Amino acid sequence: MNLYEKVVILNPDLDDNTTSETIDKIKNIIIKQGGEILKTENWGRRKMAYELNRHEKGNYFLLLFKSPPSTILELEKLYKVVDAIIKFMVVKITRKKQIESVMASLAEAEKKAASDAQTTDENNAAGGEETPAQEETKDV
Repeated sequence: MNLYEKVVILNPDLDDNTTSETIDKIKNIIIKQGGEILKTENWGRRKMAYELNRHEKGNYFLLLFKSPPSTILELEKLYKVVDAIIKFMVVKITRKKQIESVMASLAEAEKKAASDAQTTDENNAAGGEETPAQEETKDV
């Protein structure tokens, strides 16, 4: 399986429910083809460098996944049918340094998520409500 990085720009006028359904469709195709989703990031609505399909803004998403090469063809078929997708780009990550960097960042993100979950569990086990200072640090 190959490692891919994919950026998708969706129509910014869509509601959050439709946006999440579109991203779920993409994820489902990757999984059905035998792939594995490693990371998904919502970069939010941003102004594009130039106008595309009469849109000046777009809703950006990043997907990092492992899959066989045939998955890319299936994804491109989906993009031709779904009107919510303005633009997409898939990059195959092939260099060892890039792969090591990606894997290191994933490991770091998992470690941070585990420590955040442990902190939350400890706060809940302490049997109290969170102090305002704890709430503020979670929002950041």
